[in-house]
Amino acid sequence: MIEGILKKKRAGNLPMNWVDLEFYPDSMGYKKEIYLPCKRIATNELIVLFHDLFGKIENDILVYNKSWWDFCLDSWDPINNKNNYENLDKSIETQNYLNLLRNSNIEIGFSGSCACSDWDKFLKIILECIIRHIAPFSPVLYNESNQLFFYFHHTGSIGLYYKEKNNFINELLLKSEFKYLLK
Repeated sequence: MIEGILKKKRAGNLPMNWVDLEFYPDSMGYKKEIYLPCKRIATNELIVLFHDLFGKIENDILVYNKSWWDFCLDSWDPINNKNNYENLDKSIETQNYLNLLRNSNIEIGFSGSCACSDWDKFLKIILECIIRHIAPFSPVLYNESNQLFFYFHHTGSIGLYYKEKNNFINELLLKSEFKYLLK
């Protein structure tokens, strides 16, 4: 059983008005892409990448989703044109994700930000969905004090946006350039 590792922090919109959630490239900030140096995309390597780049601030990172329960593509029933959040006939990855929400008491329809108490468990669940194309990309992970947000993509990359450079962003970019592939 997956313990409740998410805690609702705030309902509503992402609290950074420079971010365009409809089309990230229209955000009023700078964009970088960070790739693993290896061709093989694996969940564990992406988790290590997260801790390596964001470990210094991971306790201050929140996760935002406009519609938490609609993250996995197979929660939509195209035949009846409605959402189905039961575990029956879902991939194991979707079942794990839906159980995570249930065990964290995230109600259906919740839109907003959550804190995470176990990044390894949370990332394993969402990254398995992303890598197996059950979800197109991750929810938005953000840090308000550094005015940055990022997401994981099925290509094994992190899309990073930041409003302006600061000490943390400079360190993150330098480390990304040295240890990973920064574009």
